[in-house]
Amino acid sequence: MSRPFKLYRLQQIDSQLDWIHNRIQEIDHLLKEDSALQEAIAHAELSDQALQKARKEMRRAEDEVRQQRLKIEQSESSLYGGKIRNPKELKDLENEVASLKRYLSVLEDRQLEAMLAEEEAAERQKQSAAELEVTRQKHSQRSNELMQERERILKDASRLEDERNAALTSISADDLALYTQLRKTRRGVAVAKVADRACSACGSTLNAALLSAAHSPNQINHCEVCGRILYLG
Repeated sequence: MSRPFKLYRLQQIDSQLDWIHNRIQEIDHLLKEDSALQEAIAHAELSDQALQKARKEMRRAEDEVRQQRLKIEQSESSLYGGKIRNPKELKDLENEVASLKRYLSVLEDRQLEAMLAEEEAAERQKQSAAELEVTRQKHSQRSNELMQERERILKDASRLEDERNAALTSISADDLALYTQLRKTRRGVAVAKVADRACSACGSTLNAALLSAAHSPNQINHCEVCGRILYLG
Protein backbone atom coordinates (compact mmCIF):
# COMPACT_ATOMS: atom_id res chain seq x y z
CA MET A 1 0.00 0.00 0.00
CA SER A 2 1.24 3.49 -0.83
CA ARG A 3 2.03 6.07 1.82
CA PRO A 4 -0.76 8.42 0.67
CA PHE A 5 -3.28 5.57 0.71
CA LYS A 6 -2.34 4.59 4.28
CA LEU A 7 -2.86 8.17 5.40
CA TYR A 8 -6.07 8.48 3.40
CA ARG A 9 -7.40 5.33 5.04
CA LEU A 10 -6.47 6.76 8.45
CA GLN A 11 -8.23 9.97 7.47
CA GLN A 12 -11.42 8.07 6.63
CA ILE A 13 -11.38 6.36 10.02
CA ASP A 14 -10.68 9.60 11.89
CA SER A 15 -13.43 11.44 10.02
CA GLN A 16 -15.91 8.79 11.08
CA LEU A 17 -14.67 8.99 14.66
CA ASP A 18 -14.94 12.79 14.56
CA TRP A 19 -18.54 12.51 13.43
CA ILE A 20 -19.32 10.02 16.18
CA HIS A 21 -17.78 12.18 18.89
CA ASN A 22 -19.69 15.24 17.67
CA ARG A 23 -22.92 13.27 17.48
CA ILE A 24 -22.47 11.94 21.01
CA GLN A 25 -22.11 15.52 22.24
CA GLU A 26 -25.29 16.43 20.39
CA ILE A 27 -27.13 13.44 21.88
CA ASP A 28 -25.97 14.29 25.40
CA HIS A 29 -27.23 17.84 24.90
CA LEU A 30 -30.55 16.63 23.53
CA LEU A 31 -30.98 14.23 26.45
CA LYS A 32 -30.64 17.16 28.84
CA GLU A 33 -32.94 19.36 26.74
CA ASP A 34 -36.47 19.10 28.10
CA SER A 35 -37.86 22.60 27.56
CA ALA A 36 -41.02 21.28 25.88
CA LEU A 37 -41.67 18.95 28.80
CA GLN A 38 -41.00 21.66 31.37
CA GLU A 39 -43.31 24.02 29.50
CA ALA A 40 -46.08 21.39 29.49
CA ILE A 41 -45.54 20.75 33.22
CA ALA A 42 -45.73 24.48 33.97
CA HIS A 43 -48.89 24.82 31.88
CA ALA A 44 -50.49 21.88 33.68
CA GLU A 45 -49.56 23.34 37.07
CA LEU A 46 -51.10 26.69 36.14
CA SER A 47 -54.25 24.91 34.98
CA ASP A 48 -54.41 23.00 38.26
CA GLN A 49 -54.04 26.24 40.21
CA ALA A 50 -56.72 27.94 38.11
CA LEU A 51 -59.08 25.03 38.71
CA GLN A 52 -58.50 25.11 42.46
CA LYS A 53 -59.14 28.84 42.49
CA ALA A 54 -62.33 28.42 40.43
CA ARG A 55 -63.58 25.71 42.78
CA LYS A 56 -62.84 27.90 45.78
CA GLU A 57 -64.81 30.75 44.21
CA MET A 58 -67.68 28.38 43.42
CA ARG A 59 -67.79 27.10 47.01
CA ARG A 60 -67.74 30.67 48.30
CA ALA A 61 -70.62 31.58 46.00
CA GLU A 62 -72.57 28.50 47.12
CA ASP A 63 -72.00 29.42 50.77
CA GLU A 64 -73.19 32.96 50.19
CA VAL A 65 -76.38 31.72 48.49
CA ARG A 66 -76.97 29.22 51.28
CA GLN A 67 -76.48 31.87 53.97
CA GLN A 68 -78.72 34.31 52.12
CA ARG A 69 -81.48 31.72 51.84
CA LEU A 70 -81.14 31.03 55.56
CA LYS A 71 -81.53 34.73 56.29
CA ILE A 72 -84.66 34.83 54.12
CA GLU A 73 -86.04 31.76 55.84
CA GLN A 74 -85.45 33.28 59.27
CA SER A 75 -86.94 36.63 58.25
CA GLU A 76 -90.01 34.97 56.72
CA SER A 77 -90.42 32.87 59.84
CA SER A 78 -90.52 36.04 61.89
CA LEU A 79 -92.83 37.70 59.35
CA TYR A 80 -95.38 34.92 59.27
CA GLY A 81 -94.87 33.50 62.75
CA GLY A 82 -97.49 35.74 64.30
CA LYS A 83 -95.25 37.07 67.02
CA ILE A 84 -94.87 40.49 65.42
CA ARG A 85 -98.15 42.47 65.34
CA ASN A 86 -96.94 46.03 65.00
CA PRO A 87 -97.86 47.13 61.44
CA LYS A 88 -94.72 49.23 61.02
CA GLU A 89 -92.49 46.39 62.17
CA LEU A 90 -94.30 44.03 59.82
CA LYS A 91 -93.87 46.45 56.92
CA ASP A 92 -90.18 46.88 57.68
CA LEU A 93 -89.77 43.12 57.83
CA GLU A 94 -91.56 42.70 54.49
CA ASN A 95 -89.20 45.24 52.95
CA GLU A 96 -86.25 43.43 54.46
CA VAL A 97 -87.40 40.08 53.03
CA ALA A 98 -87.88 41.69 49.59
CA SER A 99 -84.40 43.19 49.79
CA LEU A 100 -82.91 39.86 50.86
CA LYS A 101 -84.61 38.12 47.93
CA ARG A 102 -83.31 40.72 45.46
CA TYR A 103 -79.78 40.24 46.74
CA LEU A 104 -80.32 36.47 46.60
CA SER A 105 -80.97 36.84 42.87
CA VAL A 106 -77.63 38.66 42.53
CA LEU A 107 -75.85 35.94 44.52
CA GLU A 108 -77.46 33.18 42.45
CA ASP A 109 -76.23 34.90 39.27
CA ARG A 110 -72.74 34.99 40.77
CA GLN A 111 -73.08 31.33 41.70
CA LEU A 112 -74.02 30.45 38.13
CA GLU A 113 -71.05 32.41 36.79
CA ALA A 114 -68.78 30.64 39.28
CA MET A 115 -70.13 27.25 38.21
CA LEU A 116 -69.54 28.05 34.54
CA ALA A 117 -66.02 29.31 35.33
CA GLU A 118 -65.32 26.10 37.25
CA GLU A 119 -66.51 23.97 34.33
CA GLU A 120 -64.27 25.89 31.92
CA ALA A 121 -61.29 25.63 34.27
CA ALA A 122 -61.92 21.90 34.68
CA GLU A 123 -61.97 21.45 30.90
CA ARG A 124 -58.74 23.43 30.49
CA GLN A 125 -57.13 21.40 33.27
CA LYS A 126 -58.21 18.18 31.57
CA GLN A 127 -56.76 19.33 28.24
CA SER A 128 -53.45 20.45 29.78
CA ALA A 129 -53.15 17.15 31.66
CA ALA A 130 -53.70 15.26 28.41
CA GLU A 131 -51.15 17.44 26.61
CA LEU A 132 -48.66 16.83 29.40
CA GLU A 133 -49.11 13.07 29.12
CA VAL A 134 -48.56 13.21 25.35
CA THR A 135 -45.47 15.38 25.83
CA ARG A 136 -44.11 12.99 28.45
CA GLN A 137 -44.60 10.03 26.12
CA LYS A 138 -42.89 11.84 23.25
CA HIS A 139 -40.02 12.90 25.51
CA SER A 140 -39.61 9.36 26.79
CA GLN A 141 -39.71 7.89 23.29
CA ARG A 142 -37.23 10.47 22.00
CA SER A 143 -34.89 9.80 24.94
CA ASN A 144 -35.03 6.05 24.34
CA GLU A 145 -34.27 6.53 20.65
CA LEU A 146 -31.32 8.80 21.45
CA MET A 147 -29.95 6.36 24.03
CA GLN A 148 -30.21 3.50 21.54
CA GLU A 149 -28.42 5.58 18.90
CA ARG A 150 -25.76 6.55 21.43
CA GLU A 151 -25.14 2.91 22.31
CA ARG A 152 -25.02 1.91 18.65
CA ILE A 153 -22.50 4.54 17.57
CA LEU A 154 -20.34 3.90 20.63
CA LYS A 155 -20.02 0.33 19.39
CA ASP A 156 -19.08 1.72 15.97
CA ALA A 157 -16.48 3.93 17.66
CA SER A 158 -14.97 0.93 19.43
CA ARG A 159 -14.70 -0.95 16.14
CA LEU A 160 -13.16 2.07 14.40
CA GLU A 161 -10.62 2.50 17.19
CA ASP A 162 -9.49 -1.08 16.58
CA GLU A 163 -9.23 -0.36 12.86
CA ARG A 164 -7.30 2.82 13.59
CA ASN A 165 -4.80 1.03 15.82
CA ALA A 166 -4.29 -1.57 13.09
CA ALA A 167 -3.78 1.15 10.46
CA LEU A 168 -1.19 2.94 12.59
CA THR A 169 1.11 -0.06 12.59
CA SER A 170 1.95 0.48 8.89
CA ILE A 171 2.44 4.27 9.09
CA SER A 172 5.85 5.75 9.82
CA ALA A 173 6.33 8.12 12.74
CA ASP A 174 7.23 11.01 10.42
CA ASP A 175 4.15 10.51 8.24
CA LEU A 176 1.95 10.26 11.33
CA ALA A 177 3.43 13.46 12.77
CA LEU A 178 2.77 15.29 9.48
CA TYR A 179 -0.75 13.92 9.32
CA THR A 180 -1.47 14.89 12.93
CA GLN A 181 -0.21 18.44 12.41
CA LEU A 182 -2.33 18.90 9.28
CA ARG A 183 -5.38 17.56 11.10
CA LYS A 184 -4.94 20.30 13.68
CA THR A 185 -4.50 23.11 11.17
CA ARG A 186 -6.95 21.97 8.46
CA ARG A 187 -10.12 21.46 10.44
CA GLY A 188 -9.61 17.75 10.90
CA VAL A 189 -8.94 16.95 7.23
CA ALA A 190 -5.27 16.21 6.52
CA VAL A 191 -5.66 14.12 3.35
CA ALA A 192 -7.67 15.10 0.28
CA LYS A 193 -8.56 12.82 -2.59
CA VAL A 194 -7.88 14.08 -6.12
CA ALA A 195 -11.14 14.32 -8.09
CA ASP A 196 -11.38 15.65 -11.66
CA ARG A 197 -7.77 16.88 -11.50
CA ALA A 198 -8.59 19.00 -8.44
CA CYS A 199 -8.16 18.88 -4.67
CA SER A 200 -11.45 17.63 -3.24
CA ALA A 201 -10.91 19.63 -0.04
CA CYS A 202 -10.37 23.14 -1.40
CA GLY A 203 -11.37 22.65 -5.05
CA SER A 204 -8.19 24.05 -6.56
CA THR A 205 -7.07 22.57 -9.90
CA LEU A 206 -3.76 20.70 -9.82
CA ASN A 207 -1.08 21.30 -12.41
CA ALA A 208 0.27 18.49 -14.58
CA ALA A 209 3.50 18.11 -12.65
CA LEU A 210 1.71 17.73 -9.33
CA LEU A 211 -0.74 15.25 -10.82
CA SER A 212 2.13 13.20 -12.16
CA ALA A 213 3.95 13.29 -8.82
CA ALA A 214 0.78 12.17 -7.03
CA HIS A 215 1.05 8.84 -8.83
CA SER A 216 4.14 7.95 -6.83
CA PRO A 217 3.30 5.40 -4.10
CA ASN A 218 6.25 6.40 -1.92
CA GLN A 219 6.02 10.17 -2.18
CA ILE A 220 3.91 12.59 -0.13
CA ASN A 221 2.59 15.48 -2.19
CA HIS A 222 0.64 18.50 -0.99
CA CYS A 223 -2.03 20.70 -2.52
CA GLU A 224 -0.35 23.99 -3.41
CA VAL A 225 -3.35 25.97 -2.11
CA CYS A 226 -4.51 24.30 1.12
CA GLY A 227 -1.40 22.24 1.89
CA ARG A 228 -3.24 18.96 2.45
CA ILE A 229 -1.75 15.62 1.52
CA LEU A 230 -3.02 14.48 -1.88
CA TYR A 231 -4.28 10.97 -2.53
CA LEU A 232 -4.82 10.13 -6.18
CA GLY A 233 -7.08 7.12 -5.57
